[in-house]
Amino acid sequence: MIELTASHGDIWGDSIPRLIFVISEVIKNTEFDEATRTSALEIISTLAESMAGILRKTGIDALRDNFFPALAQMMTEVDHADDLQAWYAEEDTEL
Repeated sequence: MIELTASHGDIWGDSIPRLIFVISEVIKNTEFDEATRTSALEIISTLAESMAGILRKTGIDALRDNFFPALAQMMTEVDHADDLQAWYAEEDTEL
């Protein structure tokens, strides 16, 4: 979908608000693996690069109401939030 969006972003047409909603739901769902969630994020960034005008015209409400909160949630997630042993183990491997 990323390659399709990069080369033919106009296929989304009037479906951009629905696409943004679905992508936002994928990003928010922590049960998906990180690669799936990151790929969903990349679809929106590819659309922003290739078809910024269409995204601005049709998706501004969906971006504000769905995508930006989902992105903020994803950016503030902490691995091992409740596991101090894992925090220390991760810190030791980085040194």
